[in-house]
Amino acid sequence: MEEDTNLVEEVEGILMMANEGITLDNDMVWYLDTGDSNHMCGHKHLFLDIQEIEDGHVSFEDSAKVPIKERGKICFSQKDKRTCTMEDVYYVPNLKNNILSIRRLVEKGYSIFMKDGMLHLKDKSGRVVSHVDMTSNRMFKLNLKIKTLPLRR
Repeated sequence: MEEDTNLVEEVEGILMMANEGITLDNDMVWYLDTGDSNHMCGHKHLFLDIQEIEDGHVSFEDSAKVPIKERGKICFSQKDKRTCTMEDVYYVPNLKNNILSIRRLVEKGYSIFMKDGMLHLKDKSGRVVSHVDMTSNRMFKLNLKIKTLPLRR
C-alpha cells in the first residue's frame, strides 16, 4: 500500500513519518504523548529483543496501574531504508495503543513545538525531524514502519 506521509528529513540517523488522515495497522501508529514518562508498546512481536525487569508498573491518568515485566528494543525503517532503534521500550501486555514519550524525547535532546494543530519535533541542532498533524480527537499520531525479526531474549 502506498501511503501519504509528511516529508521529514534524516537527522542523526532518524527519519520519522507522520500520518495524513490514513488508517494504518495499529502496530505502526505511535501516539506522541506528553504525559507518559516512557515509550510503551503492547505488541510483543514488534520487539527486536526483550529483557525481563524485576518489578515495575505504569500508571495511567485514570489511576490504573498496569504491571510491566519486560522492556526492550524496537527497530523501525526510515524512508531511505536505513534502520533505527528505540531502546528501553516497555512491553505492556494488552496496551491497545503504542506510545512515544515526549518527555523521553526531550531528555534525548529533542524539542517539541506545537502550534495551529501541528506538532514539530526538532533534533538537538534545531533541525525538523517530523511534522505531525493533530487528529480530530486532539492526538498526535506518528507512523513508524517497524522492522520485525525473530524475538531475542
